[in-house]
Amino acid sequence: MLKVTCEDCSTEFYAPELPRRGAICFKCHVGSLRFGFTYGKDNFHGPTIKERQDKQIADAKAGGLDPQPIGSRWI
Repeated sequence: MLKVTCEDCSTEFYAPELPRRGAICFKCHVGSLRFGFTYGKDNFHGPTIKERQDKQIADAKAGGLDPQPIGSRWI
């Protein structure tokens, strides 16, 4: 086991070998990660997919269309 001192917070931790991230402890490594919103916060916190589908169907019916799910038209 190798005794390593973190470059950021100066705490000591043990590892079998020097990690790929270098002499950075796991706590500092995780703190530096950024988990962003791939499709934006509005898509994550906004209405659900089902709510958006229902709104599209209601808008289409209000516009005089007869929306049908794909594959159900010719059955």
